[in-house]
Amino acid sequence: MTLNLFGKLDGIEENILHRKFKLLRDNPALDGERKVVTSWTEGFVDRDNKIVKEFQTTFHSSFWEFYLHKVFKEAGFVIDFSQDRPDFIIKSPIGLNIEAVVSNIRQGGKGEENRNMDNILSMLEPPHLQENYNEFLDEAIVRNSNAILSKSKKYVNGYANCEWVDRETPFVIALSSYGQIDYGREYYYPLLALLYGLYFIPSKNGFSTVTEITKPNTTSTIPVGLFNDNSFEHISAVIFSCTTTLGKLTSLSISQSLSSLQLNTVLNVRQDYEPPIYKTQMVDPDNPEELSDGLFIFHNPFAKKKISKEIFAATNILQLTFEDRVLAAEGENLPIVARLNMPKYLFNKFIPIDVDKKFNRR
Repeated sequence: MTLNLFGKLDGIEENILHRKFKLLRDNPALDGERKVVTSWTEGFVDRDNKIVKEFQTTFHSSFWEFYLHKVFKEAGFVIDFSQDRPDFIIKSPIGLNIEAVVSNIRQGGKGEENRNMDNILSMLEPPHLQENYNEFLDEAIVRNSNAILSKSKKYVNGYANCEWVDRETPFVIALSSYGQIDYGREYYYPLLALLYGLYFIPSKNGFSTVTEITKPNTTSTIPVGLFNDNSFEHISAVIFSCTTTLGKLTSLSISQSLSSLQLNTVLNVRQDYEPPIYKTQMVDPDNPEELSDGLFIFHNPFAKKKISKEIFAATNILQLTFEDRVLAAEGENLPIVARLNMPKYLFNKFIPIDVDKKFNRR
């Protein structure tokens, strides 16, 4: 059974509904997208009877939870819904306690309601061509740091003391970034810096090792490289995405041929390890985007309870490790660097050619 995500709720006025929810609910051309997000709730238990309200009014956190639920089912996990926290208590194939969180735009920051065609097209601008890229990266690091630290504190001071939470069970934070207007082009660079201290330098197309960064528009600093010592040994790993968006729904709808009304085109940029390093993907049923494409998991080398990479073998999650300060990546599909989701009538055959030239520096 699925949740009734789009039904009218008593006491909820139209003016407090989230703009993304209303777009999904009201646009006839998004029939496939509605089918996708509804399918994510198959078997989901609303333990506190408020997640549908949250989906309609605040959107991102519940949208992320529904997505994670579907990914965990794809992975073959058995989820225990008997307790209301943490968000996902996994019983099989191993025990896991997983807490979901989203990063949000800072107070006073430019909101998504201001997103325009320039922002949409910026998804296809590689870091070395982006103005103020360092500021963009630093803002992403700060917003994602706030989200991770809040859940770390909640686990240590709260969840770990619940009688049904076994401290010997690995604890994982699952983070989706919505922390700035163009969050979809963060890729995994903010988390490489935040967790492993690897700060991406576009001009070098490589990394510098850092222990702190300066918060944008301030003189304050925050520590990074959280997984480079045992300070966060209670966190076994962090799952991360910056591409769990409405574009994800459209891409899956196209991939699964769920709607005859599809009016958009989706172009993904993926990173390979063989030239050309950056490859474009026109999403269609013969060249689909899969559910867990675009997901990363960063393993903590100092975790008290490490988790095996094998438990995610049935997914396309890209798994990253930093053992002995050597970064390694392992996954079943090429990671998504960026995604363009735009109306078909605006798309043309020269866009993929231009993307190839820009990303591969031709």
